[in-house]
Amino acid sequence: MGIRKKKIFFILFSVIFWAFFLNLGKLTVMFKNEIMSVNVVSKEELENIIANKKAADWEGTVKYDEHPVAYDIQSHILYIPQTIEGQWWEGKLEAEYGKLYFCDDSYLWNKENAMSEGHAFKLYQVSGQEYAEYQVVFTGMPVMSLFVEQVEREEVEIMHGIVQVCDQYHTSTRFQSEECAFRIRGGSSRWYEKKGYKLELENRDLSFLGMRKDDDWILNALYDDAGLIHNKVSAQVWEEIVSSGNVKNSKGAGIEYVELFLNNEYQGVYALTERVDKKELSLNKNDVLYKCRAYRIPEEHNYSNEDTDEMRPVFILKYPKDYEESDWEPIKTWVDYYVKGGLMSFQEGADLLNMENTLDYNLFCMLINGTDNLRKNIFFLAEYKNDGTYQFVKIPWDLNATWGNPWIDHEECNYTLYDPDSYNNVSAWASDASALYYMDNETVAWLMRERWDELRSKGIISKEKICKILDEQFGYLHASGAYERNYNRWQSGTEYWQDNYIYEYVNKRIDFLDQYFDQLYEDVTSPQVYNGIDYSEEFDARYYWEENRNTLKELYSYDAGTLLEHYVLYGKPFGLKGTYDGGEFPEVFEESDDAG
Repeated sequence: MGIRKKKIFFILFSVIFWAFFLNLGKLTVMFKNEIMSVNVVSKEELENIIANKKAADWEGTVKYDEHPVAYDIQSHILYIPQTIEGQWWEGKLEAEYGKLYFCDDSYLWNKENAMSEGHAFKLYQVSGQEYAEYQVVFTGMPVMSLFVEQVEREEVEIMHGIVQVCDQYHTSTRFQSEECAFRIRGGSSRWYEKKGYKLELENRDLSFLGMRKDDDWILNALYDDAGLIHNKVSAQVWEEIVSSGNVKNSKGAGIEYVELFLNNEYQGVYALTERVDKKELSLNKNDVLYKCRAYRIPEEHNYSNEDTDEMRPVFILKYPKDYEESDWEPIKTWVDYYVKGGLMSFQEGADLLNMENTLDYNLFCMLINGTDNLRKNIFFLAEYKNDGTYQFVKIPWDLNATWGNPWIDHEECNYTLYDPDSYNNVSAWASDASALYYMDNETVAWLMRERWDELRSKGIISKEKICKILDEQFGYLHASGAYERNYNRWQSGTEYWQDNYIYEYVNKRIDFLDQYFDQLYEDVTSPQVYNGIDYSEEFDARYYWEENRNTLKELYSYDAGTLLEHYVLYGKPFGLKGTYDGGEFPEVFEESDDAG
């Protein structure tokens, strides 16, 4: 044999040897018919093992790597977290007493399909003359179990108990347990069948699911988030946008999926979410943080954290905790400028805003069609400057009504809605960007177009990138088996839902906005001429559309030439560009009640 052939033979032999050696333990387990240190026996063998034995209730006595196992008391199913990657089941199952047996099942040797299909295996615990029968489901999603005092579903009531988390993807924090306080949270969402919760750890900060270490967490029920996808994808796209710029600490809260159990009752998929707070935003002592929770224009008595039927604050002052009345002044100025029509010049408005953030936030709302996030569902950070002034940075929140899933009626959960024409909506302008546009439409139209083109050219906003994010998130939800389990538990969320609509929206929306931002700039820089008469000084297509959209949207699409014709023939004197005489700027949303 030549030297070359000997080398090739040696390499092949080495590869086969090490592959065999490294998998020897796993192969041995297969030949021994053992999974996770549990014997696998045939149905006939099991019948002989449990013959003449009494059924027992040994709830909570099965352990996973010496830790408690998530358990649904209604279905008697044990939920064991496993990583989606890899072919082999990981960890060890054991009982506090007695011996465990898996009933032989072909899915035991097909991890991928078993998890994605939510296949239930039969597990038996046998001790002496008694036995218990369980079902076992392997989930690819981390599991959180809450054991608290009896939950009062309709009232805001703080309960105390224990939270346990099993996270198969982070070895150093795989099993964690802590005492906690727990309560229902949210605005209109608190009346949904599936509740959202606020979780506070009692004694220490913990890092869950790879997120920051903290003692304060939110469990978003995603009940009004069609497909469970809109909040997670929106937050990821926003982070991509702001990471490409220079505005620090504006990415917002981290979000990760978890399957939740409450007092041994399966609750479905939740989004475990960080708080937007001093820690997240690295706030200084003179900064002020507000959260807007309603579209109502606040009166003087609404600037208060006192939440009563009479007060109903529009903004909540989140930081500093011990605030003074003067800390309300920055947001009062913002409301006066951009909501009440008190803005006197473009420069005055631009000085109050971080303009990079203002442009990015407006483009983000336009991209996702976030019509429920134009003033409400925003954290407003008033950053203190060395000259004693403030500049506002906005961080989005509660992004369920996005990507073609609109907010229609706050009294009914809108989890099944899809508006196929939402891709061509031009009304998703944030309040401050809209007000600046009407002060200097040419400058704002140019800035919007330039930033959009920059995000597109760098690939930060692209069909491919957003569809890849969707693929990853949908892939994870389905491969983990959690997506189907959630909708088996909450069936009212699936009637009209289809995964593919959001892809249709993304493709159509990006094409539309490519054209829209070019057209917007062209509209404000080109003469608005009809029948030889120049109406440029008095006509603005965007303003005319917003003021008359409820009538015009049934007849026309957004087109400057068509709108100018309508204005000349039917619209005067309505829709003039004007100076507004201190009145309110045109709003681009419908009035809405408070939300979470």
